[in-house]
Amino acid sequence: MNIFKNLFGFGSRANAKIEILKKAQFKKHLLETQGVLIDVRTPKEFIEDHIQNARNINFYDSRFMTNVKNLDKDQPVFIYCRSGARSSRAARKMIKQGFTKIYDLKGGFLAWQE
Repeated sequence: MNIFKNLFGFGSRANAKIEILKKAQFKKHLLETQGVLIDVRTPKEFIEDHIQNARNINFYDSRFMTNVKNLDKDQPVFIYCRSGARSSRAARKMIKQGFTKIYDLKGGFLAWQE
């Protein structure tokens, strides 16, 4: 069982700090919790459309970690991408850098638009 947990990351402290929320839960938490909203898609995707008040910090930019280091690590972060893959990877990287709570939008911006 421990091998399974280690291989897939189940039971890790990082997972406890990252909460994957469906659209309705994400919206509710966003309204009720003071935090920062981050869109990790490319600038082109962001310009086409994005969630109101989101900051664009491109996950594919070589300066991604430098850019997120300027954020308050103790403030909740709401994060999304197009479908959920990039934001999940970004969230794990951010937790390793000391961020304490990240809410990840399940299904990403595609789910938001439904």
